[in-house]
Amino acid sequence: MTSIVGHALRLDPGEQLPYWAKLDWSPEIEHDIYRDWGTYYFNRRRENFAMHYYTKALELNDYDYITLYRRSQTQRRAARIEGALADATKAAKMALEKHGPNCPINLQICDALFELNQFETANIELHNNIREFIGVKAKTFETRLIVVDDVIKDVTGKAMNLFYLRNQKLISHVNEITKAKAIVDNRDLWKILRDQGKCDVVSVLETVEKVLSPIEIARRKRAFNVLHQTYMNDSWYDILFMKNLRKNPSLLLNQCKRSKGFVQMLSIKQYDIVRQFMKMLQSRNPLYYVSFLKYPNKKMLEKNKEANLFRVQYQTYRNMTADLKYMRQLRKEKRIKALSDYVEKVMGDYYVIKRNRVMCWKFEFINEVYNILALALAEQYVVPKNFKFNATAMMRLLHLARDKTKDIVPFVFGDRSTYQEGDDEDREGVKSRKLMMRIERRIRFAKYPIEMCYLYNQMATIHLSQLHYDECCFSSRKAIKESNKCNSIIWHFLSVIQIIKANVIQHKVERTKEALEEALPLVKQLRSAKLIKFIETCMFNTEDDYNRKLSSMASQRSSKASVTTLMMREEFELDER
Repeated sequence: MTSIVGHALRLDPGEQLPYWAKLDWSPEIEHDIYRDWGTYYFNRRRENFAMHYYTKALELNDYDYITLYRRSQTQRRAARIEGALADATKAAKMALEKHGPNCPINLQICDALFELNQFETANIELHNNIREFIGVKAKTFETRLIVVDDVIKDVTGKAMNLFYLRNQKLISHVNEITKAKAIVDNRDLWKILRDQGKCDVVSVLETVEKVLSPIEIARRKRAFNVLHQTYMNDSWYDILFMKNLRKNPSLLLNQCKRSKGFVQMLSIKQYDIVRQFMKMLQSRNPLYYVSFLKYPNKKMLEKNKEANLFRVQYQTYRNMTADLKYMRQLRKEKRIKALSDYVEKVMGDYYVIKRNRVMCWKFEFINEVYNILALALAEQYVVPKNFKFNATAMMRLLHLARDKTKDIVPFVFGDRSTYQEGDDEDREGVKSRKLMMRIERRIRFAKYPIEMCYLYNQMATIHLSQLHYDECCFSSRKAIKESNKCNSIIWHFLSVIQIIKANVIQHKVERTKEALEEALPLVKQLRSAKLIKFIETCMFNTEDDYNRKLSSMASQRSSKASVTTLMMREEFELDER
C-alpha cells in the first residue's frame, strides 16, 4: 500500500483543484473524519498512519481530549513512551476541566510511568486514583498497584543491600558522575573556559575522542552478552544481530543512494526500541536480584565463582603452553612471516584482555613470546653461500626487494582493464593503515617495555613497506629507547637493522656505515658468530661502496678542474692573438 503520510497535492499554474480534493464539510466533520481514519489504522497496527491522522484532527480541534488519548495509545504501542505520557497528561487535564477525572486516561498515565521505570511516581498516581474512583474502576488500579508494589519490593529488598555492600565504592563513583552530568551551566562559553583555566578565545571546541582499552572493550562486550542471555535466553543472538546490523556494509550499500539513509534510520530506531525494552526488564528485575534468587546461599555462590576462576586459569595456562609450543615450531621451520602474523594475532586479540588474576606468569610469558620472535627475526640475517659483492649485495643480504621498473601497459581499445578508474583503492595501503591504527591503539595501553619494542619495530616495518623512510627511522629510534629500558640487546639490534634497511634503500652510504658501526658492538654482546660475520660483511660491502663513491666524486672534481684550465688556456691564446 502506498504511503499517504506527508503527501501534498501538486497543481500546475492555472489548474483547478479536483473535485475529490474539495472538502465542503465543516471543520467539526473533518475533525471526526480524521479521527475515524486514525482509529481505523490504529486497529490495523499502522501506527504511523494513525499518528498522522490523529495529528491532523488535533490541528482542527486542540481541545479534544479523546483524540489526545487515542494518540497517546498509538504512541505507547509504537514504543514512544515519553510522547504517550505527555499526551495522556494533557488529555487528563482537559477531561478534568470538562467532565471530571477519567479512568482510562488516568490508567494510561500510570502504565506510561511504570514503563518509564518511574515506579515511585506510578505508585503515587495509583494511590491517588484509588481514592478518586470506586467499584470496578478502582479495581483496575488496585491490580496495577499489586504489580508495582511487588516490583519495588524486589528491587529494594535484601538483594539490593548485599549488592550495595559489595559495590559501595563503584556506586559512589557512578553517583558522582551522574550528578556532574546533571549540572547544566548556561553561562557564556568563554566564561566557562576561563574558570576551567582553558583558552577562552577558541570558538570551536575540540572534541576529545574517548579511547577505550582492550580490557574495557572486552568487559563491555561480556556484560552485553550476560545481560541479554539472562533475560532473553537463546534469543539474545537476535539482539546482537540487530546491533551489528546498524553498521553492516552489506545492508548499507553506497550504491543505494535513496534507500541507504532510510534503512539505516530504521535499523537504529528498531534497535533503540529493543534497548528500551531491555532497560524495562532490567529495572523491574535487576541482575543482582536474579543472582540472589539463583544463589540464595552465599557460600555456594563464592564456591562457584572460585571454581569458575580456577577453570579459566587452567584453560589460559593450557593455551599459553600450546601457543609457545607452536611458536617454537614455526621458528624451527623458519616460517618467519607465519610466526610474526601468529604473534600479532594472539597477543593483540587474546592475551591483551587477560589480567594477572586470570593469566598467571603474564610478564614471563610476554617476554618469552617476544624473545622467540626476536630470535627468529635475527636468525634470518646470515651470509649466503657463494656470496659475491656487487651493486645489489646489500639488498640481498637484508632481504629487500630489488628495484623494478613498472611495465608499460599496452593500450587496447575497448578493454576495460586498460582504463584505471578513479575510485581504485590501494589495497596494500589500506591494509597497512588498518594495521598501523591497531598498533597505535595497542601502544597506548602497553605496560611492558619489551612489548613497546615489538610494537615500535612493527611500525617501522610498516613504514618501510610504504616507503616512509624518515618515519621508519623515527619509530626505530623509539624502539631503541624502549629496548634500553628493558635491557633487550636483540630488539636493539633489530631496530638498528630497520634503520640500515631504510638507509640502504635510499643509497645513503655514510648513514648506513654509521648504523653498521652501531650494530657491531651489539652482535658482539649477543655472541653470535653468524651475526658478527653478517655485520662485518655488510660493513666491508658498505666500505667498498663508500670508497667507490669518494673516487667517483674525486674524478668528477678533477674532470671539472681540467675543463676549467683548458677553457682558461683557450681564452689566454685568444687574448694574445
